[in-house]
Amino acid sequence: MTSPQPDQTEAGTLFEMVKGRYGDRLTEDQLEDVRKTVDSVVGNAEALRAVTLDNADEPPAVFTPYREEG
Repeated sequence: MTSPQPDQTEAGTLFEMVKGRYGDRLTEDQLEDVRKTVDSVVGNAEALRAVTLDNADEPPAVFTPYREEG
């Protein structure tokens, strides 16, 4: 399964916010890791936004039977 491509505008804006706040304390390698993480988070958020739910939708019920040991 391929991950969705993040919106570069949103990801870029969020990365610039992090870089502006913490950029002076991070190395170039760390900033690149932050950029990848922000891209991943934005991609996941877009995937969640793409799911439409009705008001009547409920979470799935998980049935786990109890088995007494002995």
